[in-house]
Amino acid sequence: MGETLKIFSDWLTPIGEKDRDEIHRDGDWHESFHCWFYSHLETETKIYFQRRSNIKKDFPNLYDITAAGHIGVAESRIEGGLREIHEELGLLLEEEKISYTGFYKEQLRMKTFNDREICHIYLFPYNEALSLTMNEEVTDVVKVNLEDFLSMISKNRNFLIAESIITHQKETLQRHHFCPHDFNYYQHVIQEILQTK
Repeated sequence: MGETLKIFSDWLTPIGEKDRDEIHRDGDWHESFHCWFYSHLETETKIYFQRRSNIKKDFPNLYDITAAGHIGVAESRIEGGLREIHEELGLLLEEEKISYTGFYKEQLRMKTFNDREICHIYLFPYNEALSLTMNEEVTDVVKVNLEDFLSMISKNRNFLIAESIITHQKETLQRHHFCPHDFNYYQHVIQEILQTK
């Protein structure tokens, strides 16, 4: 047995516990923690994406939520979330440093993979003076212009420029370089970030 998670009904009522692989096979609703880092500069807003390593079982080498993961059966949502931030990025944050923006029910179906997540979405105003230490599952963190990202996922532009906060190298990214998420999911995240100005 691997990681055990709580599973939920379509109405978000807890109905039991199950192995993570079985959950993804059977399409059970389960909870995840998503924390998006952002920064407001004088002329633009930046949003940060982690690059998943090539050893990841799902979506290797693609760019995704700054820090995210499943919430263990014995953890509270905030305990699991702060653990994920520390494991993936090396930051020890306190609960009051991140803000909760609500949840989003998202489903992704691929061949034998049926991922139905209750995504609890948090925001963190990131200061790049805070250095990150990534584990073997994360190979980089990049920042992109928030409006450019919205324009790309709205299909008004084909690419954007991302800059690594580790090496400061820049690269051109397109939609297929990012993990798949619903447009409405991204719209929720972007609106919540813009409301923090």
